[in-house]
Amino acid sequence: MIKCYQPLTDFLQAETPEKLYRFRRCDEKSISAFDQDQLGFSPGYKMNDDFDALLHFNKEDIKSELKSFLENDQFRTAFRAIGEGAEAPVHIQNLLSSEMLEALRKNIAQMDESTMSTSLHQLYDFFVEQIDVNDIAVQEIVQKTIKFASFSEAIESAAMWGYYADSGCGFALSYDFRNGGYTICNSCLTGNLCPSYKSCLLAPLIYGDTCFNATRYATWLFQQRAIFKILADRNATSFYSYLQNIVPCPDLFMPTKILLHKASAWGHEREWRLTCNCNSPDFNQQEFSWAKKKPTALYLGRKIKPIHEKILRHIAVEKNIPVYKMQIQQNDSSYKLYPEKIS
Repeated sequence: MIKCYQPLTDFLQAETPEKLYRFRRCDEKSISAFDQDQLGFSPGYKMNDDFDALLHFNKEDIKSELKSFLENDQFRTAFRAIGEGAEAPVHIQNLLSSEMLEALRKNIAQMDESTMSTSLHQLYDFFVEQIDVNDIAVQEIVQKTIKFASFSEAIESAAMWGYYADSGCGFALSYDFRNGGYTICNSCLTGNLCPSYKSCLLAPLIYGDTCFNATRYATWLFQQRAIFKILADRNATSFYSYLQNIVPCPDLFMPTKILLHKASAWGHEREWRLTCNCNSPDFNQQEFSWAKKKPTALYLGRKIKPIHEKILRHIAVEKNIPVYKMQIQQNDSSYKLYPEKIS
């Protein structure tokens, strides 16, 4: 985790509940994952919400801001000054050799006002084309690239048992993530490539009635794609690693912010999300990934089949964790389920 975000991670660890729950169906995959202490991580586009991890931005605002910038007299004056010998911005000096900077100066110096206007107009048209060509890819980039595991604070919720635990026929597992106890290690076959720890972040979702505005971040993503396109057209993509930082990312935490926003309609789920980064090629390249984390307790649905209860309780005994079964209390008028300890 980047050092400047350490206060945030410290706060989240202090506020993490003692137990967070994951609801499962009684199928082979879920039972096997419980047996092997596996946590599954999935991309946003596999979730049951079309807006999950979707990057929201205003394309027309980006185009309008770009046009205003290129037509700004101050920008044109600064651009012209470089051609007249003024010092280029430091980040450009750090990226371009002295020969390349000199060539840039000469090109600018040879431009008259009409040529400059034409060049800037062509640059605007090029960027607008890149925005229109890449808008869907940018919109879905977080949804397709960041994987996460979902948990809930609401073990008592009949809705959660209905949605995610096969209408009360499934089970749930509780986990303790306090003090940064996220995952033990990666369970992929190339475990020797993993670092001594994973880079993980656990945080609660922020529910609201409007999409999180990521227009600034989308602008940067379009700029990155435009830079790559320029290099690709010249068979010079090997220079991308040097030039991609001409425009620095406005917020390195932005993908996580996008991931943590969800519509108010889902607020009853009281969801937390765990993101996990690892240098294992298996973890990063597979559509679904796994990491290890032992649960602290097993919760059985009210309507679970006897054979599934028998199998799950046997696994719980092997793990030496308590077992609860969800019940309805007849003397309670609230729509809540209650866990009753059975072993």
